Amino acid sequence: MPALLVCAAPWLGGCQATDAIVDYFGPHADPTLTSLAHDASADAHALQELDAASLRAQHADELYSEIERLCGRDEEGHVPRSCEVNREGEAHEATDAAAVLAAASSSTEEQLDAVSPESRPLLVAQAIAMEARSTDEPGAVPELTEDDADLATELLDWEYQQVYALDFARSYVTPDVEELVDERLALHENRVLALQEAVAKIGPVPQPAAAYTSYSGELPVDAASARAFLDDVAHSDTVTWASAASQEVPNQAAPNAEWRSWLISVAAQSHRISAA
Repeated sequence: MPALLVCAAPWLGGCQATDAIVDYFGPHADPTLTSLAHDASADAHALQELDAASLRAQHADELYSEIERLCGRDEEGHVPRSCEVNREGEAHEATDAAAVLAAASSSTEEQLDAVSPESRPLLVAQAIAMEARSTDEPGAVPELTEDDADLATELLDWEYQQVYALDFARSYVTPDVEELVDERLALHENRVLALQEAVAKIGPVPQPAAAYTSYSGELPVDAASARAFLDDVAHSDTVTWASAASQEVPNQAAPNAEWRSWLISVAAQSHRISAA
């Protein structure tokens, strides 16, 4: 093969020929990640006078780093020439940060199946971070398929645990925190009802256990530990829903995009609560 290449390109010197071979046969930047990185860079530039600029700049850095991670590095720590990408996105103007983030989040979700499974959690995390800037709440649970049943029932059981944990913590919090706990309880109880209704259409609905243990190994024993427990519960909830949105359903012919979008919306809702 090298002899054929030399014959086909006799005008190339030794170093040039080597570079050409590396460029042709070496690893290349993932086109979807590159496109999303360019979009993030362009958004960061367009929003430079607004708070959302730092978020999109962070997304761009994360995506370029993911491109380099997938490409690998040589013994000297350099990214292969074939993987080098221009980091400038196509310039555009923007004055409405919410609209930019909404469009970017939708675009990111649409590309989830175009990247490798190992890159999907990054894109999901970015979509969640952008949606968390919105005040929109998740809508109704979309129609589920039998392939979605296992994950849906796991999440329903998770919500049972959340309700139990918050109800337990309420016994120890100070009066000024009770309203916060009640708000979160109402939110999780609404999720329970929504998931129960959705799961009932495709199979049996699991019922809550009489009691649950804490995933951290400890339950609150006083007001101080109860307040810290509430923060742990909120953080764990965000992680759980983000992980669910990143999952790939085995043997599923085609992903249920509406279901995954709903999972991302719930994770964004949890992210807002955790960050509050």
